[in-house]
Amino acid sequence: KWQRVSAIMTLPLVVYCVYLLGGVATLDYDAARALIAAPTTSLPLAVLIGVGIYHAALGVQVIIEDYVPLASGRNGLIMSTRVALGGIALVSLIALARITF
Repeated sequence: KWQRVSAIMTLPLVVYCVYLLGGVATLDYDAARALIAAPTTSLPLAVLIGVGIYHAALGVQVIIEDYVPLASGRNGLIMSTRVALGGIALVSLIALARITF
């Protein structure tokens, strides 16, 4: 259930962020930084990071559950990927916060 919800939330955010970030290529550094720092840009990016990483974690969990035969190895691998994806989300949100504030 949550995988579908996160997929539905991710799709419009990706479209919006690709549109916004496509315009960043033509800007100089200061203008691009100002665009990313704007609340109308940084908030959707932050939501995309959170929802996208959550959706990725759910997808990787399904793949691991389907293809890793041993239950003990499966659980450890799922926890490892959750920690890794959580770290990626944390670093991404910190980078976005440093740009925004």
